[in-house]
Amino acid sequence: MNITITPFDRDRHIDVAADLLAGRHRRDRTREQLLPATFDDPKTCRAQIEHAFESDGWYGVAAEAGGETVGFAIMTPQHIPATHFLASFFPTRGASLGYAAFAAKDGMEHDVLRAMFSELADYFVARGIFEFSVSVPASDPVTQEAFVSLGFGRNLTCAIRDVAPPGRASAAGIELHQAGAEDAEVIFDLNEELTLHHARSPIFNPYIRESDQASHDFQRGLLNDPAANAHWVGYEDGRPIGMNTFMQPFFLSPLTIPEKTIYLFQGIVTQDVRAGGVGTAILSRSVAWAREQGYEHVALHFASANLSGAKFWQSSGFRPVEHGMRRRVDERIAWANK
Repeated sequence: MNITITPFDRDRHIDVAADLLAGRHRRDRTREQLLPATFDDPKTCRAQIEHAFESDGWYGVAAEAGGETVGFAIMTPQHIPATHFLASFFPTRGASLGYAAFAAKDGMEHDVLRAMFSELADYFVARGIFEFSVSVPASDPVTQEAFVSLGFGRNLTCAIRDVAPPGRASAAGIELHQAGAEDAEVIFDLNEELTLHHARSPIFNPYIRESDQASHDFQRGLLNDPAANAHWVGYEDGRPIGMNTFMQPFFLSPLTIPEKTIYLFQGIVTQDVRAGGVGTAILSRSVAWAREQGYEHVALHFASANLSGAKFWQSSGFRPVEHGMRRRVDERIAWANK
């Protein structure tokens, strides 16, 4: 069947886009029961799609075949300066297809997603953007394969578990304390340890030192609001050796998280004591705190190339619900074909 790609028209396409996204979400929920049922309703999906229109420079497309709209995708540009606290984790300039910003008709995903990305990529490459990212349901192999066939690779995973105890042995003799504002320097040092870990092979996220001040300011903001956030720090003989940081799940798509979910923003154990049960000891206490606060689930992200982290989190009961994928276009295309 011939697929035609046209620019996304908000008045014409928003309702059918919401129907398509709700349909995708219902299919996703048959494979992953953790996903919230709220977004089975196109009305709630519509509100999520409309968030894309808040970004300057968005561009969207709709796919049509056989007289009906069979897909939509809305891509937004991202500009992350070196001074941003997340500068080490995202390219300076790119374009992103968010978790709730695309969907295709059941059974047509592969061809429709490929056709829509072709149009979106052409638009953004012409404007000097060569880094592309997409967030896809972890339980949807068809969608993942469509983007793999376009040159994308997995780089990030969002995973969720309940707040039950980890259920395995942890290191003995670890003192655990919830940090306060007076512990800011301890938090900064452990944050640096985590960033350096992500800079090593095979992750290779660059440590952008210009972002240190923004990172410290962000951590201070979390420390100054202990009612909503928590830093649980593990000590051995008075030395800080690990940390779990909790905050509200602002970084996550509402389509991926159940109600009463807290976000585990940072999890780190210093390199010299890793794989000795310290991480489990800290996680046991921090998950107990989440349970005491009335939360029912904990969500986090881990880098796909984080060998120790991916193994630890998944063996601790975290189940992937979303994968982040990236593709970089060779920027020489901007001049080589002229």
